Amino acid sequence: MIDRVFAAPKGPELEQGIAFALTHQLDYELPTFYYVENLDAKDREIARYRQLLANFQGILSMHGPIFDTNVVSLDPDLMRISRQRYIQAIDVAKEMNVRYLVFHSQWTPIYPAANATRMWLSKMTDYWEQTIAEHLQGSQITVLIENFLDTNPESIMTLLSRINSPHLKACLDTGHVNIFSELSPIDWLQTLGTQAAYIHAHNNGGELDSHDAFGQGLLDMDSFLQHVALLPQKIHVAIETSTVKGLAESYELLKPYWQIQPPQTLVKSFLI
Repeated sequence: MIDRVFAAPKGPELEQGIAFALTHQLDYELPTFYYVENLDAKDREIARYRQLLANFQGILSMHGPIFDTNVVSLDPDLMRISRQRYIQAIDVAKEMNVRYLVFHSQWTPIYPAANATRMWLSKMTDYWEQTIAEHLQGSQITVLIENFLDTNPESIMTLLSRINSPHLKACLDTGHVNIFSELSPIDWLQTLGTQAAYIHAHNNGGELDSHDAFGQGLLDMDSFLQHVALLPQKIHVAIETSTVKGLAESYELLKPYWQIQPPQTLVKSFLI
């Protein structure tokens, strides 16, 4: 079932996006910290958000850095700076009382081509076990591993199953599935099961990660949302469009499915 809905517009209309969340009593995903310059200027950025969110009473999520990071890089310098960026994001999330922090899986097709998937999974398992123990234990934060270039959910599922922590779950990104995977978003959800805690929902034409409104693109978002609404577990949906106009259009399409309740005998919650 769809538990909570987050406004997560990615475009420059920051104030309009927050206003939409406030007007419709939605939760909100902080978008600007995926740029490292905003992590470096976190005091300025946090002050700006605190002013804009002065009347906000919902739950906050946040997108971590997405460009040029690899926390298990074979180059020790790249690994070091990537890990520094992740810790910066975790520190910002703590300061902003964020509940859900999204990081891309950073899986690439290079790993299976180089027969390196097993090594990557081992290193990622070690990294996240250490990060949870040192930086997340005792906090309210759940880190969400989001598919990007991933062609299937197997690596993310294996990683989460090995670690088996409430501080590490999956974020399914529908637009990324549409571009990089031959499977459907419903297929992904069926494999991820209760490890899927959060969805970045948006549409596209199958080639560009354009973050279009639900009704604009190749994905049948009506069928997808109906499937999500009937899941036995609670799951959050973030409307991650490139414009506030797309956010508003998508919210209207989502609303009927938000009200659907699956059979009560099947409902169970695994979220913190």
